[in-house]
Formats: sequence, C-alpha cells, structure tokens
Amino acid sequence: MASLRQIRRRMKSVHSINSITKAMQLISTFRFKRAETRFSKIRTYLTELGGILSNLSASVTNLLEPSRHQSAGGLALFEKREVKKKTLIVMTGDKGLCGAYNMNLLKVAILWKKQNSAFETSFVPVGKVGYESFRKKGHALALFYPEKALADLSLAKKMTEEIKNLYLSKKADEVYLIYTKFKAGGSGQSVIEPILPLNHLIENRKDRSAPVDYIYEPGFEKVFFDLLQRYLEGKIYLSVLESLTSEYAARMMAMKQASENGEEVLFDLKLLKNKTRQAVITRELSEIVAGASILV
Repeated sequence: MASLRQIRRRMKSVHSINSITKAMQLISTFRFKRAETRFSKIRTYLTELGGILSNLSASVTNLLEPSRHQSAGGLALFEKREVKKKTLIVMTGDKGLCGAYNMNLLKVAILWKKQNSAFETSFVPVGKVGYESFRKKGHALALFYPEKALADLSLAKKMTEEIKNLYLSKKADEVYLIYTKFKAGGSGQSVIEPILPLNHLIENRKDRSAPVDYIYEPGFEKVFFDLLQRYLEGKIYLSVLESLTSEYAARMMAMKQASENGEEVLFDLKLLKNKTRQAVITRELSEIVAGASILV
C-alpha cells in the first residue's frame, strides 16, 4: 500500500492537472462561442449566394462550351477534362488536446488517397497538425497553410486565388475539401466536398424547375464572374470557420471530460488516503496497547 506522503503527492499532481484542464475548458468555451457566431452569420449568406449561383449556372449552359473556356477565366472553372491529378484540401487543427478530432480527419484523408491510387494525388493542409503529419510521412503537398487559427477573410481570398491557379494551371484536375462539419451538442463528422470544377453547382440543384430569369446590371458575365469569386472565397472562409468551430467544440468537450475524470481520481485518492491514515492510526494504537500490556 502506498504511504500517505505518496498519496498526497499524487493528489497534488492530479489537482494541478485538473486546474489546467478546467482553464483550457473555459478558454475553449470562449473561443467556441466566438467562432460559432462568425460561422452562423456567414453560413446564411453563403447558402443564399450558392442558391443564386446555382440558378445562374443552370441558365448559362450555352456559355459552357469548350470553345469559350479559354476566353473567359470564370468559365474555365467549369471545364470538364480528363482527370489525372486530384488534390484534397485538409482542414485540421493547429493543436491537439481535442479528442479524436485531428485523427479522424487524417484517417479519412489517407483513405481518400488509397481510394484514388490510380491518380496523382496531393494534399493542401490547413492547420499545423495536418501540415506536420503530411510532411513527416512524405506526402505530396501542393500548397500549405500551417496557421489555421489566424484565419480571416484576407487569408480566405489568398487561399482561393492560389487554389484557382492550381486548377487553371492544370496542376490539379479536381480539387476536393475535407473538414469537420459542425454538429451542435455532439461530435462533428468529417465530410468531403467538391470545390473545383464548379459543375457540382449545376448537378446539385435542389430546384429542378426552369431556371430563374434575372435582370443583369451591368451585364451577365460581369455579375456571374463576380459571384463566382465571392462564392469560392465564401466557401473557403466558411469551411475554415466551421472547422475552427468544430475544433473548439471538440477541445471543450475533451477538457470537460478530462476535468470530470480528474475529479473522480481525486475522490478515489481521498478515500485511499483516509483508509491509509485509518490503518496507520489503528496500527499505532495496537502497538501502544501491546506495549502497555507488556509493562503491566
């Protein structure tokens, strides 16, 4: 049986760790609420923008002819070509201590690579954990953004331009995105969504009726290409924010669970300390009684 001194040392260590996990839980809660507010605001905007762009895309099939791809950069993002190279954008966290959040994302990313072994694949890690993991394992990196926590709209615009150039320069024939979809009150789920080419905007239309007829000012192509740019920037930005929200939620739950486990360990150690102290007192009383009987 451990001595009282050893038990007290263990209790002190557990108490210190428990204080840290509680502090991290509070910090994660604050960051989660802030990220969730930003994410909720832009999600509504992007949902409406995606619906408008989907209607516009379906109404301009005559513009999506191969002969026009070279003359209009925006239309080139709809180009269907022979797929030889695939790229996956992976939204991981910058730190650990968030349960299986990062591990689940990396597992799905590696599984995606195995399923597409017939193609030349590469990754675009967003977040320090994914970047370090892919770099150490020697996976091909088309681009990388190690600091996801610093994400803002300017970073989203930079990422959008570089990913567009990756596709337009034919370094990637298809671009996909994997991130953790936020689920309130529970663990999020890793999902893979297509980014480029943009044909999925037409194919995934919820309303299969006749396209909505809009009046365009200053002109259709100007409006259409501006919306395309805004949609891509918004999609990347929303994915980063949703990924951050899911990460903070996972860390908050992990730290809460760790704090609760720490309380249980402290309770068990207190019981053990009391039992040990009671045994020491009983032994000392027995020795006193035995010594007294010898003197008598």
